[in-house]
Amino acid sequence: MNETSVPRARDVLGMPVPPSWATLAATRIRNLLGSTHARMTPGFGLVLERLYGLLDNKALFCVVELGVPELLAGGPLTAREIAAAAGAEPDAIERVMRYLVSRGMFSSSGGTRYANNAATEILRGDHPYSWRDWVLFFGSEWNWDIFNRMLDRVTTGASPTESAFGSPFFDYVNEVNPEAGKAFNGAMAAGSRVQSALFAEAIDFSPYRTICDVGGGTGSTLAHVLLSHAHLRGAVFDLPALETEATLVLQDPRLESSRAEFLGGDFFEAVPAGFDLYTLFAVVHDWDDDDCVRILANISDAGPSATIMVVEKPLDPGPGADFAKSSDLLMLVLGEGGRERTAEEYESIFGRAGLTVAHRATLPSLFEVFELQPLGHTTKQRSDSSPKA
Repeated sequence: MNETSVPRARDVLGMPVPPSWATLAATRIRNLLGSTHARMTPGFGLVLERLYGLLDNKALFCVVELGVPELLAGGPLTAREIAAAAGAEPDAIERVMRYLVSRGMFSSSGGTRYANNAATEILRGDHPYSWRDWVLFFGSEWNWDIFNRMLDRVTTGASPTESAFGSPFFDYVNEVNPEAGKAFNGAMAAGSRVQSALFAEAIDFSPYRTICDVGGGTGSTLAHVLLSHAHLRGAVFDLPALETEATLVLQDPRLESSRAEFLGGDFFEAVPAGFDLYTLFAVVHDWDDDDCVRILANISDAGPSATIMVVEKPLDPGPGADFAKSSDLLMLVLGEGGRERTAEEYESIFGRAGLTVAHRATLPSLFEVFELQPLGHTTKQRSDSSPKA
């Protein structure tokens, strides 16, 4: 394998990777500016700003559906040129593009020609680290049909996805609606590419020879870790419905076929044995406390001496803006009992599963890597929270 072919975290991010402390400081500054703006805005103005969020969603969905980021890959175009190529109405395209430029999406030259910027370049379907599927997921009619039933979830506890389509969310996207599944799993893969690149560079994998990515979806995370660490072999363990997509990812020509495989099953029933390291990337937050304990206990049973690493973004209980607070509402509406949790709440779940935190590392994304070991294990705990160089 040619090591230079392995994408680095800076390639996936499109910028140098900041240290965790710098990300945290920048986040606090942004939150301070945001709260200052909110205090300086009349109440009705702030309400309108928040309500107008639907315009960002649908305007982005519109241009992605029309393939505008791809059309602009060759250089700037006028609204009329975009409309002609996309089969759209010129005046409408002009107004949508003008709005999106004002929101930091796309750039304009003299207000007449439009071009991709760093944000919209990654919305191209042919971009190696594309986030196009996030737009297709969030802006889709099926997702809006689910969120239109959010009030039912808040007042009665009824599942919005079951109310809309008669199936739990994960059944709907993986078994009922293939297009929904393609968008959702593609979005998850995009997020996994970022976290896996940061994870692969932050963690010392030298003690391990085999890795199982539990709930690893279409295999993006495992593939990146294996490409970054040539001594590892591994498997994705997830629902059998994902085998075809995951196999395509794991057949990356840079990976020897013997190093990666897909194992189908249900982590509520059992987890494959025989691995040195088990990872769960943004899996625990999908489930209620009892289900989380079952998953973790099954992993512990499969590998009593193995290391378990749980990667999640702990929720900040303070009043400031926090990615996990937004994600928590996604869990509320889309999840089947899932929720974001504080670090203390995660540690409580780990304890119920007979596990304790041996070490915590903070990735530059501010996601935490919880390294778990069985309660009573004699290995000395590490208390630092900075990722390895």
